[in-house]
Amino acid sequence: QYSLESALYAARLMNVFERAGEIVEMSAVSDLVNGWPGGIIQAGRHSVFVSPIFLVNQLYAEHRGDQRLASSVNSPTFNTSHEGTNIPYLDAAVSRTADGKTIFIKAVNTNRTGGLRTTINIQGVTPARQAELKTVTAPSLDVANSFSRPNAVSIQKRMLASGSTFVVTLPKHSVSVIVIKTHG
Repeated sequence: QYSLESALYAARLMNVFERAGEIVEMSAVSDLVNGWPGGIIQAGRHSVFVSPIFLVNQLYAEHRGDQRLASSVNSPTFNTSHEGTNIPYLDAAVSRTADGKTIFIKAVNTNRTGGLRTTINIQGVTPARQAELKTVTAPSLDVANSFSRPNAVSIQKRMLASGSTFVVTLPKHSVSVIVIKTHG
């Protein structure tokens, strides 16, 4: 119900909202806690765990830019009976803070079998030499957190080299936010 696959869907949907209109200021799930068929937060008598959808909502809420930035994506594609043909594996939305000092790239890799090595080009500002990569992924799309495995899916963080042009590999079936500090 709230597996990693659901989290990928939620992230792609939030990217659509971010690209198509004003920046999404809030995301709400109808079944927040417990609920039917289950909330993104599950509470029992003695413990609590969060779902991968909760983690994606957390990532996006903590990295909400005030200004949308123009971006273009060139990605391998796939065909599906639900979405059509030539659907890019990579879905991305880019924004920055009102002061222009931080850029957020929200990237969803829907490829089920492999990571996507992508080159990021930044124009108009000077990026810091390092960026932070925060990623939600798991070994398979059906992995979900539970009372017995509350951290089967979590947010992984690491630093990576940055610059006006840099390369990052997004893990298979993952949601990532790249946080880039800028100078001028």
